[in-house]
Amino acid sequence: MAPRFYVDTDFAIDSDIVLPTKPAHHASRVLRMRTGDDAVLFNGRGEEASVTMTFTSEATTAHVHSIKTESLEGHVEMTLIQSLVSQEKLDWILEKATELGVDHVIVVPAERSVTKLDEKRLAKRLEQWKNTTISACEQCGRLRFPTVSWMPNLKEAFGQCATDQKIILAPAATMKVRLDKTQSLTFAVGPEGGFSEKEIELAQSFGFECMLLGPRVLRTETAGLVALSVAQWAIGDFQ
Repeated sequence: MAPRFYVDTDFAIDSDIVLPTKPAHHASRVLRMRTGDDAVLFNGRGEEASVTMTFTSEATTAHVHSIKTESLEGHVEMTLIQSLVSQEKLDWILEKATELGVDHVIVVPAERSVTKLDEKRLAKRLEQWKNTTISACEQCGRLRFPTVSWMPNLKEAFGQCATDQKIILAPAATMKVRLDKTQSLTFAVGPEGGFSEKEIELAQSFGFECMLLGPRVLRTETAGLVALSVAQWAIGDFQ
């Protein structure tokens, strides 16, 4: 499989594209590609270009041979509301959720969130989260990025969701996850320690159903990924 790189530009057949510093360095220094090697570029807006690479001391360029717009996006729009956790765990969640086809991730602090994030660090973290999803898209073949947004509280996060089915995951729930044949779906996942009773009641006031994934208590970095996988198997791309 040819290496894939993200380049924020429009593609045209028989055009030459100068690669930005980051993908150029990755291609030449990390992958040790050489002039004449094939690669794939994608712009995150639904286009993918097959290219041939040229490396000189001045620049790294890619000559476009063909363009593809065939999408790997699923037919079920999936949103993950992920309570704020440590950056290491959140990077893992974003990477794997991207691979599993999530469309939107909303990061939000919860009552039991151990990690805190102030305004000074937020812009830097948002950029880091975007880069994590870009790298995941490079690896898994997606042509569009999932959106990653920050909400200051759960009330705003729950209120923003207008999907057909909305599920809040809680170990104390009595109902096992039941998925409707729906066009859009949201899962809400708590932090370490889970959602509080007050937060679950708040979610229910916005139309969320309180459900359980299985008999074992899953970690916060596992629960959302399992939920997305179950949804893909039941009503999505894994059928």
